Amino acid sequence: MEIIKALKESKLTGLGGAGFPTWQKWQLVKEAEDRKRFVICNLSEGEADVFKDEYILIHHLKELIFGIELAADTIMAQKSYIFLNDKYKKYFKKIKRSTSGRKIEIFIDTGRYLSGEETTLLQVMEGKLRQPKNKPPYPTESGLYGCPTLVNNAETLYRAYLVSTGNYQAKRFYSITADSGKKKIIEASVAAKISEIIGPKIFWSAKFARISGPSGYFLLREKFDQSVDGTGAIRIYGHRRRIIDGLVDSVIFLKSESCGKCTPCREGTYRIAEKINQLLDSNSLWDRKEIVEVMVEIAEAAKESSFCTLGKSVATPVISTIENFKQELIGE
Repeated sequence: MEIIKALKESKLTGLGGAGFPTWQKWQLVKEAEDRKRFVICNLSEGEADVFKDEYILIHHLKELIFGIELAADTIMAQKSYIFLNDKYKKYFKKIKRSTSGRKIEIFIDTGRYLSGEETTLLQVMEGKLRQPKNKPPYPTESGLYGCPTLVNNAETLYRAYLVSTGNYQAKRFYSITADSGKKKIIEASVAAKISEIIGPKIFWSAKFARISGPSGYFLLREKFDQSVDGTGAIRIYGHRRRIIDGLVDSVIFLKSESCGKCTPCREGTYRIAEKINQLLDSNSLWDRKEIVEVMVEIAEAAKESSFCTLGKSVATPVISTIENFKQELIGE
């Protein structure tokens, strides 16, 4: 079966967070006018609580390499790259052996959070500022060095290879982090509910969870009957934890990772952190209500006005916290 048709029938979407149909992305690059094309396997994995790509490096490297080659053959790429987070340099020799004799080059970088955004990743590879670029044009049309470029997360390429062999079962990897700091990878259906993924023991130990990393959303245990989108990360917070603890984790991370290019993200994360401190210090119910309202306004402004999708995602943890945990936040 022709691979793009097979990808379409499999309904495989990007597993790095964006969820764009894989077949469509491959098709766009394949049909691009410029005959010089590239494939980039994004192994930057710079978001907290996300570690499934490392699991693939350890357990499924051969299949990943086959997936990269499959993509390169499909779009007729001249060269492929693995964009490797330098925290995974310990796997460099292993990857190098696996890519020996193939047109695959390893590009090592600090793998910051923003490298999850395609245009930022391309900027870094070209030796430019670690900041996003205007879209359109999209990387599928004008990517690395201005050439059509297919950028896929490592798990997406691994799953694409499984599709090509007829072994794809509509599953994905979930990164599970507990309050104790223990981490594990669970493979389950893409449609699985959070409660099914984590199992009864973790379920009953949880008060709430953060879904899909610091840029993701917060849910009470009572709402664990939902499926997981985005990066597939699930961080569990125990009964003694406060929702403000989870929100602080997210905002500190997003504030530190902002590239500073646009005001809504740069100033928005700073102002939200400032409001959280005011919330923690306030003894007035009315003041806390007003602070929460202002936090929503700042988050909405970031969502509507930030330059890139990562800046827009600042709103998600803030708004989900206020929607699901408002009573705890303001102390009513």
